[in-house]
Order: sequence, then structure tokens, then C-alpha cells
Amino acid sequence: MDHQKLRACVNEILELPEEDFLLLLSCATSRELKKGEHLLREREICHCFYFVDKGYLRTYYNKDGSVVNLNFTFEGNFTTNVKSYRSRIPSELNIEAGEDASVWIFSFRNISGYFTDRAQISRFVRRLAINLLLAAEEHSDLFKIYTPTERYRYIEKNNPKLLQRISLSQMASYLGVTRETLSRIRAKND
Repeated sequence: MDHQKLRACVNEILELPEEDFLLLLSCATSRELKKGEHLLREREICHCFYFVDKGYLRTYYNKDGSVVNLNFTFEGNFTTNVKSYRSRIPSELNIEAGEDASVWIFSFRNISGYFTDRAQISRFVRRLAINLLLAAEEHSDLFKIYTPTERYRYIEKNNPKLLQRISLSQMASYLGVTRETLSRIRAKND
């Protein structure tokens, strides 16, 4: 897998010197996933963060037998379960390939060895964690502030790729509505 896309996205978070980027890359493995293949399952402790090179990852949890989608991470973006990693508790979330995907998997254990010697790597990981937490807060705010119709319009305006790539059922779950409600919202939009 070519790491140019990864390099560009790392630089968006923090411009790392080439030597630090290569050290960061040495802590990663590349992996090809089939649709539905898991990177993290509930009840496992998260020890990695993931970069999507191709395809997308879906983050979800099970609530009383129903799947609730929390996030979709597309090409050129990172994801992880910060809570599980930070507190060392089993994850309540699952992270799986939403379609065939290529990902970089970064081991926190391997990277942490560079924190004392390489301040830029430590700074990059902190900024990445903040970015991921801000993205989670943005999704949470959708539910606190907007009606289901407003949530859909927000996605339409700010993340149209989501509407093009995920199924209607998954979108309904992500927006916290039934499929039927989502169909009505979409019909009103036309």
C-alpha cells in the first residue's frame, strides 16, 4: 500500500519531519479487509488507531439486539475507540469494514515508545485524539440540537459522501430514526 495518502493526512494534523513520519509508519501494519470484517469487537480493549486508505469503516454498537451506527470513517481519515484505549476497559463499540477496505493499523504500544524521545510524534497522537473526540462531539451535537429532518439536511450539506456510500438502513440508524421515517424525510426533500 502506498503511504502518500497517509502522509498527506498526517500532515493535516501535524507536519512531521520525515524521520518522525517514518518512525510512525514503522509502528503500523497495512491490512486488507473484506466487507464485514472486524478490526475491533465489543468486549475487546482497543490498542490501535486506524487509517482508512481505501473503502470505509463503520463504528457501531448493539443495543437490545439493534445495531446503532455511530460513525463512518472514509478514505483519508482516522478512527479508534479513545475511551477503551485511554481507560483500558473493554470496548462497547465495534469497528468493521463497511465495504472492502485497505487500512493502516497503528499500535499505541509501539508508538508510545517514541513519546519521550520524539515530542512531535507524541504531539501528533494527542492532536489526533482531540480531532477524533471533536468529531464524536459533532455527531452527538446533531442529536442534542437538530430534529431528524435537520440532521438529514446537515449530512446532505456537510457530508454528502455518507448519503452516496451507505445503505438506507445504516443511514436511518446513524440518524436515530426508522427506515420509514428516513424515507419520509427524503421524500419531503425532493
